[in-house]
Amino acid sequence: MSDEFYKLYTDPNYIASKRFGYSLEQLLQRYPDGCPDRVIAQALLIPEEEVEEVYKSIVQKLRDVMLPEDQ
Repeated sequence: MSDEFYKLYTDPNYIASKRFGYSLEQLLQRYPDGCPDRVIAQALLIPEEEVEEVYKSIVQKLRDVMLPEDQ
């Protein structure tokens, strides 16, 4: 695993974007209400086509954790 991938998984503030100083906090300052899929893809080292799929997966995991089991 490359150093960049390792940092993505272990450092909650790290993103793969020199433009934002490799900092999620700096990206959020620039895009406080959300950013374009191309920026997300670059920051997470994934293809742009996968951004929506990853987003939906995260939302589903949150729903599974937050909703009562009888619903």
